[in-house]
Amino acid sequence: MISEIATIDIINTALSQIEDGRVNDAKQVLTTYKDKLQNEVDQFDKWAETQSDIDTSIQLEIDSEAGK
Repeated sequence: MISEIATIDIINTALSQIEDGRVNDAKQVLTTYKDKLQNEVDQFDKWAETQSDIDTSIQLEIDSEAGK
């Protein structure tokens, strides 16, 4: 819920800037926030890939010990 509140605040800020004719400022606010979110997604993807590799290694070891 916290990220949704932050997103609403960012959108409200950008909309206010657009209404005031400061389109470039609004674009910068939205771009910065998008970049922040993209970085978080990229970090999660990297973590998930590492976890998947660990799980696969464990399963291969179990299968090897079981003679599969």
